[in-house]
Amino acid sequence: MATVKLKFRSSTVPGKEGNLFFQIIHHRQTRQISTGLCVSESEWNHEEGSLVAPEEASTDRRKYLTELKENLKERQTKLLRIVSEMETKGSFFTARDVVDAYKLHKSTELEGVVSFTQALIEELTRIGKRAAVRRYKASLSSLLRYNGGEEVKWKHLSSTFILGYEEFLMRRGLCRNSTSFYMRNLRAIVNRAAEKGVDVPGNLFDHVYMGVDKTVKRAVSLDVIRMIRDVDLSRHPALDFARRVFMFAFYTRGMSFVDIAYLKKSDVRNGFITYSRRKTRQLLTVRIEPETWNIIDSFGESGTSFLFPIITDESGDTDHQYMNAYFRINRNLRKVGAMLGLEHRLTLYVARHAWASIAHSNNVALSVISKAMGHDSEKTTAIYLQSLDTASVDKANSDIIRMIGCAKMT
Repeated sequence: MATVKLKFRSSTVPGKEGNLFFQIIHHRQTRQISTGLCVSESEWNHEEGSLVAPEEASTDRRKYLTELKENLKERQTKLLRIVSEMETKGSFFTARDVVDAYKLHKSTELEGVVSFTQALIEELTRIGKRAAVRRYKASLSSLLRYNGGEEVKWKHLSSTFILGYEEFLMRRGLCRNSTSFYMRNLRAIVNRAAEKGVDVPGNLFDHVYMGVDKTVKRAVSLDVIRMIRDVDLSRHPALDFARRVFMFAFYTRGMSFVDIAYLKKSDVRNGFITYSRRKTRQLLTVRIEPETWNIIDSFGESGTSFLFPIITDESGDTDHQYMNAYFRINRNLRKVGAMLGLEHRLTLYVARHAWASIAHSNNVALSVISKAMGHDSEKTTAIYLQSLDTASVDKANSDIIRMIGCAKMT
């Protein structure tokens, strides 16, 4: 009798999510099928072999885990049905045969890249992977523009097709980082298709750029942070709202806007904010300083379970509300920056850059900055700090040039 069980494999990297997969055992042979899904260690019950929602999980995360559980149950049922059909036939079969039959069933449902991506978007939407949905929707729209709105058959997918797609993107004026974004998304889609049994050619992306060019991330100084804090915006309520969100981000060690938007009132307890980073699922705790309390109080009652009036309709599309607020606040921050005569654009992300840069320049240990920002490792923090600003290098260069100018030629 073949058995089909859902399993969880912990990540070897502390704090990283682990992988979910199906294990098929038959005639002492074991095979695995990746689900392409990840959850944290606290969201898996090892004794029962099932998903659980930890107490600190947000409402959205609980909803996601419930939908994910249903989705995985459907997949497991499909596998069990395949096993039952094979057993009914009475012929000999192996665990490998079950895996092959499952992948074949998946591959025959989807005739090309477009239809596969559309199905993938539906699946990711159902289980709450909103960021991935946005990426794949953008990539699908771009691919359809390149191919004139037509399906891309798997048999027509080639390295030449991919090269042509990259050339199309460059002709539209996209920079290398942007073309790489679409290439990496398309590669991820193709890899998912291969996992589900679709026969796709290898080495499709060998001749296109897949990297990420370093960009100079400007971190403003402490003096600029003071200017942002103190500028009179009493006649500009929208700009003042944006400024207060920016300062809250800075006071909370560079908290990202998505985490600010989804903060719940219940996350504030005993003078601390405890929240799970939506990007890494890492649990962070921030002590609320008097300045932070002042900002929280300035927003008043939100009218929802959220701490701030950013997402104002809990029954609506919260992701859409968050994105609208993100663009609106950044637009208003740019206006604040222009009012102050700042050289570089002021955005929400500058608050995160600034906190890290100021902490680093004041000799705060790398390990402390890494923990404060919720990075996976100190290596990530080191790379982050290296890319923040070239000001110190530029100053050193100016000093050396002045030294040369002061020296007399003999």
